[in-house]
Amino acid sequence: AQDALNADFDLIMSVTLRTLIVTLMVLFIFRWLGNKGLGQLSTFELIILIGLGSAIGDPMIYLDEMSIPQAITSVVIVVIIFKLFDYLTIKSNRFNRLTIAEPILLAKDGHAIKEGLDKARIDDGEYQSYMRLHGIEDLSEIKISYLEVNGQVSFIFKRRD
Repeated sequence: AQDALNADFDLIMSVTLRTLIVTLMVLFIFRWLGNKGLGQLSTFELIILIGLGSAIGDPMIYLDEMSIPQAITSVVIVVIIFKLFDYLTIKSNRFNRLTIAEPILLAKDGHAIKEGLDKARIDDGEYQSYMRLHGIEDLSEIKISYLEVNGQVSFIFKRRD
């Protein structure tokens, strides 16, 4: 019984130490990557975040399958891919067009654009909810509206004379 207790304690201490190391590594990486809210993430950035989550979580739990150096290597590779993607997106318009989604037109001159709403998978009720959240009572108030690449709906209002 004492051996089992010691083995459990050793396992708990190992998981605790590994979690601490990986958490500090993640803190460093996120400070390096910069601040961005989840609502501002592109699809690729969200994929990278999920990949980082997997690379970070595995060494905390799977003690025999992944060592800390393997985890660090995995995370560094994901971060390098992210930084390379970020660099290419800024430096190459062609790469940017291939990888970054375009905003989707949802309404123009007071009229909803059905094709845009369908493409964005936004039904009338959901769009009206977005309008209410922006203090818009009627479509006629909208000059133009987009589903932005970060998932938020933006509105430009008609001039009020």
